[in-house]
Amino acid sequence: MVSRCLRVFGGLTLGLGLLVGCASGAVRESGTTSSSVPPTQPPTQPSTDAPQSSAPAASTSTAPPTTSAETGATFTMPNEIGKVLQDAQDDIQRVSHDPVFYTSSKDATGRGRHQILDRDWKVCAQNVAAGQRVERSRVLITFSVVKLAESCP
Repeated sequence: MVSRCLRVFGGLTLGLGLLVGCASGAVRESGTTSSSVPPTQPPTQPSTDAPQSSAPAASTSTAPPTTSAETGATFTMPNEIGKVLQDAQDDIQRVSHDPVFYTSSKDATGRGRHQILDRDWKVCAQNVAAGQRVERSRVLITFSVVKLAESCP
C-alpha cells in the first residue's frame, strides 16, 4: 500500500496527513481522500459445538507477591563504621535484599551540613549496633558522618 502511495504522489514531498492517509489505505489513486473506511470484521464468536460446563471456571489468578517489608523480614546489621557513606548505604541494600532501602545520615560534627554527595562522607557511627537483627519495616538506620578528609569526633 505504501509503495502505491509513493507511486501516486511521485516526487512530491508528502505532508503528514497524506502519509497517514496512505498508511491507512484511505487515499485513492487520484490523490483525494476517501471518507469510507473498509468495515472491520466483527469479533469471532466462540463455537457452540463444544459442550458448555455449568461449573464455575477455576481461578488462575494468584495473590500479588508480598514484599519483605510486609512480611517483617529481618537482616543482621553490618559494621559500617569507617566506610564511605555510599558504600555503607549499598551494603544495607545488599544485606536487606531491598534495592531501595532508605537510610538516614547526619553530620557528626553537629554543624548540620547536608550530605549531598554520599561518596564525599565517611561513617563515624551508626545508630544500630553491628550484629543486631533489624526488622526492615520498623527501623530507621542513621549514620553519623564527616567529610572524608576529616577525623571522626
